[in-house]
Amino acid sequence: MYAVYRQAHSPTAVEFSVYCNFISSTEKNLVVGGTSQLFVYRIIHDVEVTAFTQHGKPRKEKLEQVASFSLFGNIMSMESVQLVGSTRDALLLSFKDAKLSVVEYDPGTHDLKTLSLHYFEEPELRVSPV
Repeated sequence: MYAVYRQAHSPTAVEFSVYCNFISSTEKNLVVGGTSQLFVYRIIHDVEVTAFTQHGKPRKEKLEQVASFSLFGNIMSMESVQLVGSTRDALLLSFKDAKLSVVEYDPGTHDLKTLSLHYFEEPELRVSPV
């Protein structure tokens, strides 16, 4: 028996977001999670020192997408953690059926690196609160 999964459209809604040092230890990133996608953004601040431009309008920050990652499975929750000995933050991602992954950004491959996978087999732990 074979199972085939094909996603016709990429996620368009944001369900989770964290603000952490994911790509670099010196710059914070906005990491947002859709159904099965992670998007990492850099916040670009206006170079003006004052809070208002010369026309009296408030200055605006912009988001620049730094990376995007496709995941196999729908994200149920997401949180950032600072691991011992690491200068960047890692992400705790939980998935359906009591699966938990700890991932971090790998600058060498420009991809996610899985640090740890957990699967909780007890039926009472598999019940989703959502």
